[in-house]
Parts: sequence; C-alpha cells; structure tokens
Amino acid sequence: MEIRRKIGLLAGTLIMVMAIVVIGPVDAFTHGFYCDEIDCGQIAGQDYLGTADLSGGAYEMTFSPQRPHMNGFEIYLTGQPDHNIGTLCLTVLDARGDTVDRMRVDLNGVREAKWYKVYLNTGLNRGELYTLRFEAENCIVVPGLQRVAADYLPDETVSGDILLSYAYAQSVFTFQEKILLSMFLIVIWMFAGAAFFGAARRKVLRSVAAVIFMISVLSWNYMYNSMDVQNTAFDGFQADSETLVSGMIYAERAGVSFVGEDEQGYGLGVFYDLRGKFDTYDLEDIGYTTDEEWVEGYSRTEPALIVGSNAASYSAAVEGNYVEFENGERFQITGVQESGGKLIVHLDTEQILTPAKYGSLGEIRFCDAGLRPLDSCRIEAYKSQYGLQGRVFRKLARGLDEEQAIDDLRLLCSLAAAAVFVLITLLVAARYNRLMAGCFFVTFWLSPWIVNFARNLYWVEFTWFLPMAIGLFCAWRVHDRKCRLFSYVLLFCAIFGKCLCGYEYITTIMLGGVAFLLADLFCACAGKDSHRGKLLFRTVIVFGCVSLAGFFAAVCVHALIRGEGSIAAGVRSIFEQDVLRRTAGGDLNVIEQSLWPTLNASVWETVCRYFRFGTEVLPGIAGNLFPLLVLTPLCIFCHEFRAKRHIPESAVLYAVFFVASLSWFCLAKAHSYEHTHLNYVLWYFGYVQICLYTIVDKAAGVIMRNESGRRAG
Repeated sequence: MEIRRKIGLLAGTLIMVMAIVVIGPVDAFTHGFYCDEIDCGQIAGQDYLGTADLSGGAYEMTFSPQRPHMNGFEIYLTGQPDHNIGTLCLTVLDARGDTVDRMRVDLNGVREAKWYKVYLNTGLNRGELYTLRFEAENCIVVPGLQRVAADYLPDETVSGDILLSYAYAQSVFTFQEKILLSMFLIVIWMFAGAAFFGAARRKVLRSVAAVIFMISVLSWNYMYNSMDVQNTAFDGFQADSETLVSGMIYAERAGVSFVGEDEQGYGLGVFYDLRGKFDTYDLEDIGYTTDEEWVEGYSRTEPALIVGSNAASYSAAVEGNYVEFENGERFQITGVQESGGKLIVHLDTEQILTPAKYGSLGEIRFCDAGLRPLDSCRIEAYKSQYGLQGRVFRKLARGLDEEQAIDDLRLLCSLAAAAVFVLITLLVAARYNRLMAGCFFVTFWLSPWIVNFARNLYWVEFTWFLPMAIGLFCAWRVHDRKCRLFSYVLLFCAIFGKCLCGYEYITTIMLGGVAFLLADLFCACAGKDSHRGKLLFRTVIVFGCVSLAGFFAAVCVHALIRGEGSIAAGVRSIFEQDVLRRTAGGDLNVIEQSLWPTLNASVWETVCRYFRFGTEVLPGIAGNLFPLLVLTPLCIFCHEFRAKRHIPESAVLYAVFFVASLSWFCLAKAHSYEHTHLNYVLWYFGYVQICLYTIVDKAAGVIMRNESGRRAG
C-alpha cells in the first residue's frame, strides 16, 4: 500500500509538472495568423526595384524568425493574371540545407498585387537562420516577386529584397494567466495528493491548498473582472492615476529623468512623449494622429509630422534642428506651427514621408544644428506624494519584459491584495466564525470597488487593508504579549509604507486597523470584564500612537524632499497646498475656481452623496438597495436588544466600521465631495461586510429554528 501511494503521488506530480510546462515554457496553446503586412500604398514609386523573375529559375533568400510561433508568410506577386494555372512552390531549408517544410500554392487563387497567406506545416525556431526558396511549376504565366528598397524589409529578412511579410501565432494564455492557471493546477495536485498522506499532513496540505485557491480566485477576478459584467468601469479605471507609476517606467526606458532640483527624490511623475500626455492604461492607446490628413503622425500630402506638444517637444522641434528617422535618414526642420494642442513639424524635403519607410514616430530622434541628440520626452514630478510605489515598481520593471512589465506588476498587486484579503478572512474565521469570514471573502471577491482598485499600481490597495489584518491578528491574540509587540512593529511599518505611497483614506485605514480592538474593548466594558478591558484599552492607545507615529514619520520623509532639505518648510507646503484643499480649511482666493464647490459644500451634503450608489453594492445587489442594506441590520439589532437585553457584538462592529468609513467623508470633505468616482470603496472597509453578515446570520438563524420546529413537530 505504501508503494502504491508513492507511485500515485509521483504520477500525480509528474502530470502536474507536465501540465504547467506545457502551458508555460512550452507554450503549446496558440492561435491565429497575425501578420504586420505593409500598406503598399505607402511605398513610393522610386522604391519599387523591379521584379524577381521566376521564369529563369528559383529565387532564394534567407530569414530568421524574430518571435516564437512563426506559422507562415504573406507573399506579394506581380505579373499574375486572374485564373492563372500553375503552382508556386515555397521550400524552407535550415542552415545545413536540409528541407524543413514545403508549401505549394495554387496560382489560380492568387490575385495580382494582393497579399496572399501561405501557412507553414511545421514550427520554426526563433533566431535560427533559414533559406526560403521560390519556384514556379507548370505555369501558363510565370509570376514574379516584387522587389523593394531595404527600408520596407521586415526585421526577419536577412538577405534578399522581395516584398514579404512574416506571420506568427499568438499564445492563447498571457503570462499572467499562465501564472494563475499554474496556481490552480498546484491546488488540484495538493487536494488530490493529500489523499496519499497521513491524517495530520493531509489536513495541513489541504489547508494550504485552500489558501492558495482563495488567493488564485481573488487574483483572477482582480486581473480580469470575470464575475461582474455590470462593472463596465473596470478596464479604464483610474488610468490617469496609474500612469503616475507606469510613466516613471517609460521615462526610465526613454532615458529621461526629472529636470528641476525641486523635483529630485520623488517616485511618481507625469510622462510626456511625442504622442502627448501619458494618461491611459497603455502607452500604445495614445497613438499618433491618423485621419484624412495624417497617417500615424505623417502627413498624407506634404513632408510634415504632427506630434504632441510638451516642454520637451517645444524645445526639440525648433526650426533649424533635425529629425532623424528609424531608417537613418535625417531632414532639417524648416518650420513649426501649433494646431489644436499639437505641433506640426515641416521638413526640408520634397518627398512625402510614410511610416512604412521611415518607421514609427516613437523611434525618431531630434538633433540640434550640430547633430547632438535632444530629448523629445519629459517627466514631471508628482509632488503630492512621496511615491514609494513608483520607486519600487520602477526597479522591479527593470528585470521584466518590456511589453509585459505593466501587466506583470498588476498581477503582483493583485496577488498581494488577494493574500491580504485571504489573511483577513482566515483571521475573522479564527476570531469570530466562518459565516462572518465568508461574508468578508465574498465582499472582497465581488465588490466592484474592491476589484477596480486591486490591480492599480498607484493605489496599491493591499496597503490599505494590511493594518486591518494586523489589528485583527492582535485582537485574536491580544493576551499574548509577544504578539502585541509584534503587531505594533508591523503596524508602524504598514502605516509608514501606506503613507509613503499616498495619504488617501488614511483616517479610515487607521481606524480599520484598530476597529476590532475597539469593538472588543466596548464588549469587555459592557460585560464588566475589567481585566480584559484594561488590556484592550492600553492596546488601543498604543495602536493609535503607533499609527500616528507611522503617519508622521512618512510626512517627515516626504517633507524633507518637498521642502528641499527643510522638514518644516516641507510640512508647511504639504499642509497649505495639499491638506487644506482636500478638507474644509482652504482659502478660496488661492484655489482654482473649479474646486470652490468642494470647499463650500457641507459635511452633511457630502455624506449624503455616498448613500446613493452609482454601481451595484455587490453583483445582484442594486445600488439603490444600499440604504436598505444599512437600515436592515439596525432593525435586527433593536429586535435582538429587546429580546436579550444586551448589545450584539455585530452591532458594535457595525458602529465601529461605520465611523471608520465616515471619517474620511467628513475629515477630507473636499476630497470626498469631488471624488465620488473613487470613495465608495470606503464602505468596504468592513462596513458592507458586517451589514451583509448581520442579515445573513439572522436569516440563517430563522431558517434553522423553523427547520428545528418542523422536525420537533
């Protein structure tokens, strides 16, 4: 039996490893035929170099795949009449001259001067050198291959000058999906493999598998919003904020940094390049102007470019300077004019420029009159925060693939948020009960607001809830002195780190950290447990002091660079320019007019805005039911108090979390009044969870009593 267990475990492990390898390194699942074919309308007449005639024999060229999963070509024939009869043979040979693949194209289906797709029958290795041979057989009319200037040849072409495109399949799964799917496979293996161990190890293995499964489920939803089709804000949610982080990554790759002395030391910034201000989730989404007059930033009618206007492009795109293109050609700037927030750059040449020949504007370089390179990108510091997340993610991105870096970092954020939420769920189950833990987990899983924030690189949502997890751990093990001391150290680090990433929601976050301890303190006092009450009171006081210490330590670090070396000057600047305009103490004379309503609004008016949800509270619970979700627990508490004459523990948690959520609405009134597209998330710092738990617990109790009554009857 022992041997059978070992064999079964080994077999299961091998299957799991093979499945992960097939999904990951082997990348066996691919799809499609994707080819970046050239728009032949952009090829200048003088760049057509004639025809490679196949009537005199075979034509050979060499190429090397630049990406994995190459699966074909697109060919472009000339002298090919309609309904021609014959066959075009394409033979691929490796570096040794051995035939790798042979494809036969019936010329009856190929049209003159049109791209035609040819599919490979076997895979080719990335980076290896291959020979491609063209031969015409049994043709009424022998077609030719169009030759073009080197500017139009793809990177794959090593030798030869025919117009040819290379096609690739794409992976079915992204790198992030592969990671999450691998986690699910590991979970399946752990659950199945647990049967081969003894009772003690089986329990541990399945517990670990359950934790990994919960983290995977949450992370998947945070990355892809798979559970809520009504959450239409997900795809572009807070793109402008996240670009303060991703802009720093792109700036570093572009080789630009902060210019002013007062900008040094910050971790966040607004990035500008020739496309304009970087304020979308993906730099490629901005694009270059394409319309009736322009194609990818190139004029259709004259030798001119249109680029975004920023301080860098203003100083680089100057008459007399030069523009050097990806193909190495260089033209002098003869004039610059501004139009609709863009710069139109006229060049000293008579020919019309096209992206097919001269490449993307992202690859151009401005040079001064002495041909010295000039920056066409700029990064401006965002001074309202220290920007710890920008520093960390910028360094992590250096070791990641350029195309995948942002999504990889989002996955990291999602996993971190999921881990914190699962930790809170487990601690709630240990401290209270599984039903309450389930309500916390479901809310963390399905809340559209939690989901929207979770992967965002600027908001780093996991830092908001880490203090809550620490406070809950301390409440669970409050009688253990070592656990309390450990919690104090962790709390200081958590608050310090959160404030270095940003001060938003800090009152709610601090109160969330101490919420469970406050609830326990109230219950201890109500139950006249003086010993426990004194211990909890001291713990709450220390928690509050540690939180404030973490906050002020972060402010001092921020103030040191904000005040250019003077903490006092930095604190004054932060208070006057950031704190006052987010609270009720701002001077309307020094604040832009658009923000006046936020300062004039009353606290009552501001709070009332947040009882009218613009989204679903949870999938299936409409936003207009939020007031009912708030009032129903109050009715339940009143009923239970009348019946039992004591305040339920859930009622205390309800009150504590309500105050915690309300604190930011009130203290940061101006911020809350303006940012209704953000701040509904504050209700999910335990408050919605307790409302849901109270209702579900009551309903479950009624059902169980009715069931017991029926059985007794």
